[in-house]
Formats: sequence, structure tokens, C-alpha cells
Amino acid sequence: MSALLTPLLAALALGASAPSAPVERLDRYPTLGFAFERSTRLEARQVPPDAEGLLLLFAPKDAPRDQVAPVTQRVYRIEDAGLDHAALRAWTQRRFPAAELAEERAVRERYGRSPLRLEGAHATEDGERGLFVHAWVGPADAVVFVGECEARAFRRERRGFERAAGSFRFFEQADTDAARRRWEARYRRSRLPFEEQRIEVGLGLAEGWTVTDTQDAMILFHGSERSSLPDQLADGMEAVRRRLRKDLPPDAPIESLAVVRICRDRGEYLTYGGSPSTVGYFNPGVGELVLYDARTDADGPLPVGHPTMRTLFHETCHQYLHQVTSAAAPHTWFGEGLSEYYSGCRPRAGRVEAVDPLEDSLATLRRPEVRAALPPLSVLLTCSQETFYAQAALCYPYSFALVRFLLTSEEARGRPAWSGMVDRYFLGLREAWRAEAERLALRGITRSEYARSMGRAQAEALEAALEGVDLPELERALGAWIQRGRG
Repeated sequence: MSALLTPLLAALALGASAPSAPVERLDRYPTLGFAFERSTRLEARQVPPDAEGLLLLFAPKDAPRDQVAPVTQRVYRIEDAGLDHAALRAWTQRRFPAAELAEERAVRERYGRSPLRLEGAHATEDGERGLFVHAWVGPADAVVFVGECEARAFRRERRGFERAAGSFRFFEQADTDAARRRWEARYRRSRLPFEEQRIEVGLGLAEGWTVTDTQDAMILFHGSERSSLPDQLADGMEAVRRRLRKDLPPDAPIESLAVVRICRDRGEYLTYGGSPSTVGYFNPGVGELVLYDARTDADGPLPVGHPTMRTLFHETCHQYLHQVTSAAAPHTWFGEGLSEYYSGCRPRAGRVEAVDPLEDSLATLRRPEVRAALPPLSVLLTCSQETFYAQAALCYPYSFALVRFLLTSEEARGRPAWSGMVDRYFLGLREAWRAEAERLALRGITRSEYARSMGRAQAEALEAALEGVDLPELERALGAWIQRGRG
């Protein structure tokens, strides 16, 4: 017997007292072409845009606010007319790595679709979780219901998984028009740019999410409709973007919408895909900035300097750079150092009135043991993303200090070769990457060609940035500036 399945089966043997049967309701999804019965104790959660094939995601309304939901129900669509148990097993193990699965009896065929079912368990960072997979296989695709939960709750939750999976009803024709007409009516009269992108984002919103529009962005918020948080974050983000446009102006119109998603709490953020060690992140694959309200008391406006606000401004810089450099990936010291710098923005009345130093980062760098462990500046400027993040406690504050020194210090103001480093890197990367992208388009893009092209663009940008710079001299001046504590 598999070691992975043993704890789950032990939990099943122990059993659990069954709660009173939850109320079921028939949920109809005309745009997806099916309906099924869902427990009213579950609520819709937002589907991550890069979750391939995922249509719907549900979790308990009372799920913990600070951890991954203990139970989830998901519905996927697989574009595969020939799905069998072997293919379903392979598909499941791609999404739930190292899952141990066994075939199970399923209900009878209905609506021209054949049932396939697997049950088992999979390991996660938080422990083992039970897994229930039921596919309805049709002539052109398969609709797959996946229930997963903490192993100790599998016996109790399995009844709900089986009930939901067996209740699916399929329509011959999905109605995709009604929801689209509602979003089209909202934006046809708004004169906001990126109309089609806004409509597509709106169509993908889960129940309970609201939208605040700005000229550049769509702020998606899950929380009280009376909350002032979306407006506050929208105003702050727009002020930071105005400052970025001034400091690092685009040379062509920005062609993509900035999407910002504010999760209700840490638990929802983690279930959506956020890392436990972060308050937010920017996903360059889909252009979306995701964060959560990290306050213990969510009433009133966010205070200046709160981690949620600073994270928003940090990730806004990543998002802006992605938009204006044609999705080029800068060296990590540049992307993270610059984003840390702008995280200190202090917005007021629609503009950034100051960029405050991150005193805690500078204080960290002044500690003798940290100073002794810092990498040489030449190493920081060329290290890989993996190396940078492996030494994040050193590299983040050191990159921030370098950028702030170059942009604000008296020493740099008197040395054009130093004060112009950020601009030269930015312009060099944009120009070099666009030339590389044109060559890639002509030759065809492969993973290895893309990596080589990006590496060449980064090297050209760094060479431009360091023109006329004596690196050892810069390193000594930066160290002295840090030590004086004049951020």
C-alpha cells in the first residue's frame, strides 16, 4: 500500500461525526453550458487567470482567514474527446503532483457524457489532502469536478463531492451573450481605454467581486461594498504611475490594461495562489497584480507606510516596467531595487509628494554582520534571479540602497555617470529587447532562444548603465553613504 495513502485511509477508518446535511442549490452557468448542485456553505472564489482549464472554484464561507482553504471544489474543462482513465490520471497528476489515485465506480452516463472517477490523496506543504476527481466525458471535451480537502475531513467531505459531481446537467448550447451585454453596456459609455480587455476581465469575475475603474487600471476587490479601500488604493496607484511616467517615460502608448486584484484576506490570497511569505505579487504572464488587505482591523483607510500600501506601490513599479519595456525582464537588482524605491512613495491629492527612504532596510545594511556578508557590487549587478532570491535578506536591501543612492544622494548628483545609471539601464534594456524581439519573431521563438535573447538584452542594458562608471569607486561611496545613515 502506498505510504502516501496510508494516513488518509487511517483517517477514514477513524471516521467523523457527520454534520447535518447542508442545503443544496442548483447553480446554473449558461455561459459554460452546465448546471450542478452546490452546497450553500460554499462561496465562489476567484479563478486565477493562468490556471489552465479551470472554470470555477469554491471554498467554505467560513474558511480560515490566514491559511489555504481546508476544502475546495473546482470545475475544469479539458479539450480532449478521447479521455479515458489513464489520460484522466495523467491530467490529475500534472495539476496535483505526486497524487496517488485509484479508479472508482461512477454514476451512469447522462446527457451523452460518460463518467470517469478517481480517488486518492496528494501531498502539499501543509500536509496530505484527500482528492476526488469526477469527469463527464463528451464528444468534444470533458468537464471535470475536483474536490480536495484535508485528509482528516475526507470521509465527511466526500459525500458532498459525490453529490455535486453526480448532479451535473448539461445544456446543448451555452448562452454567452447575456453576461457580455452587461459588461459591454458598462464600458461602451465610459470612454475608458482598453474597453475589450475590461470586458473580458469582467466576464471572468467571481460572485462578490466589485470593480473600480481608473484610466490605466481595473481594481478588483472582494470585500464590503462600503469599503473605502479600493478607492484609496486606486488613487495611490495612479499617483505612483504618474510619478513613474515622469521618471521613466514611455516612448509609445501603453497597450495593456493594469489589472489589480485585492483579495479579502490572507486565506483567500493563498488559495488564489499567493506565497505565504508575501503580501502581494505581480504575475507577468497575465499582467495581473495581486495583494490582500493585511490589516487585522479592516475598518477605515490604510495608514501611510502600511505593508499592503507599500506592496501595492512596489508591485505597481514591476507592472509599469513590464508594460513600457515590451515585457522585458530586467536584471533582478534593477527590478527589485527600483520597485523597493518606489514602495516608499507618499501620495497626496493625486500625486507623489515624496519618496520616503525605507529606514528599516538601511538600518539592516548598517549591521556589521550584514555588511560583512554583502556580495560585491559586481556580483549583485550580474547575479541570476535564483541567486538573488536565495540571498533575498541581503540582496533586497542592498539593491534598494544602490537605487536610492543613485537617484537621491548628493554624491550621485555631482557625478552624472552615477546619477544617470538608472535611466541608462532602463533605456538600454528597452531598446535592446525590442531589437531582440524582432529577431525572435523572424526566427521563431523557443525557450532557449528566448533565454539567450533576454540575456543579451540585459547585458547590453548593464553595459550602457555602467558607461563611465568606476565600479570599485561607486561601491566605496555607496558603502560610506549607507554607513552615514543619510537615506
